[in-house]
Amino acid sequence: MKVAGIIVEYNPFHNGHLYHLQKTKEITGADIIVAVMSGNFIQRGEPAIVNKWARTKMALLNGVDVVFELPFAYACNSAEIFAYGSICILDTLGVNWLVFGSEAGDINLLKKIAMHLAFEEESFRKYLKEYLKKGISFPKARELALKKMNNDNVKFLPNNILGIEYIKWILRMNSKIQPITIKRIGSSYNDPALESNFCSATAIRKNINNMEAIKEKMPEASFKVLVEEIESGRGPVTIEDFYKIFVYRWVIDKDFLTDQLDVKEGIENRFYKFLPASKGAQDLLSKVKTKRYTLTRLQRIFIHSVVDSKINQKELLSEKPYIRVLGFNNKGKTFLNTIKEKIEYITKLDSYVVKNTLHSHLLELEIRASQIHALMYKDYYNYLQLEYKQKPIYISS
Repeated sequence: MKVAGIIVEYNPFHNGHLYHLQKTKEITGADIIVAVMSGNFIQRGEPAIVNKWARTKMALLNGVDVVFELPFAYACNSAEIFAYGSICILDTLGVNWLVFGSEAGDINLLKKIAMHLAFEEESFRKYLKEYLKKGISFPKARELALKKMNNDNVKFLPNNILGIEYIKWILRMNSKIQPITIKRIGSSYNDPALESNFCSATAIRKNINNMEAIKEKMPEASFKVLVEEIESGRGPVTIEDFYKIFVYRWVIDKDFLTDQLDVKEGIENRFYKFLPASKGAQDLLSKVKTKRYTLTRLQRIFIHSVVDSKINQKELLSEKPYIRVLGFNNKGKTFLNTIKEKIEYITKLDSYVVKNTLHSHLLELEIRASQIHALMYKDYYNYLQLEYKQKPIYISS
């Protein structure tokens, strides 16, 4: 059985995602498509617009065979840690290929850069530190450091960085996974415009109040799921919804940012300075933003502080995430049956957490993050125990 892996957020699933999925099947000829998907919070430090169960349904309705969860601790984190958690899961599952989109669309170039990062990271860190000292933003400093190592005039856009990190971890883990990249088509990664039929997920989220406008930008099945979630009061969830929780944490503890994810160099003082007079999350984050601390980085600090995660990033790179099934179809069920003797995977939490302590801290954090996400639903009280009770989504294919 040949298995292709993809790493996704589907926030929400749009035409570009369908293109990526179809190309993955075409290029690899895989029997099974396995997706590792972020849960209720995503890598850029934002809540998913609808919950992971709805997005799992979107994935299965459009041709993914099995969806596995990327735990919150890894999903809402830096590109390095996001990639590490994703590759760990795919490597454990024994997939043959990883197929990802990139602006570069050149796997040999990305492999070359990743090779430097995998085995010469000390040099990269040195160059990065030099540029950061000059007051250059982290993304730009990272780009310049990589260029200095490679002497290549490459435009390092977000999907290139993630792809490079995927390959880096494949190399470091000595994994048998073969990386393949597909050149991104249509709008750029964060383009807010809806002009192209292959627009970004960012554009869809920004225009979520104009359902007619976004309808043609998504496969019909995905659009129906999105409409159902919104009409049922389970979305759209945005970062603004969590602002009062953030303020409440400050009201009861004026030093609440201590020990939170990536809080260093006194950045907490900028939060404390601007918080009392800010009108919302984006207003606050725009004031706190510096060249060193990008909006995405601050959003992750914000979300982890709301969840009170206090995770140690170095520790995350020394362990492997759990394997949890969010959904599957008939082909996916066959795949799960073939691996169940070799790999322990979680299907339903209420039966797992009683018997196991392994990964308990990651699962505890996942449950808390999902419950906080559920607080933003119309009938939130019906969903606070969803993490424990929800079985994997099953779609007959």
